[in-house]
Amino acid sequence: MTDPVDSGRVSSGDEYRFPDGTREVVFETNEGAVLTVREYPSVARFEGAVSEASSRGTHAGVKELPDVEAFEERDESPTK
Repeated sequence: MTDPVDSGRVSSGDEYRFPDGTREVVFETNEGAVLTVREYPSVARFEGAVSEASSRGTHAGVKELPDVEAFEERDESPTK
């Protein structure tokens, strides 16, 4: 069982997983708005999720972010 979302405690880094494998992470909260990053388990799931949306082109600020590898967790434990 998962905990419900507490709207007063949503903060950067909070991660949510959906039953279909979709993952959503809170990037920023500001004045009641929540900016998230969502990862779909497949292109087909993404296309289904946005099928009723209208494309707005490329967001320049997001386009300039580093590649996903920059955000991956790394094992920084010392090796012998």
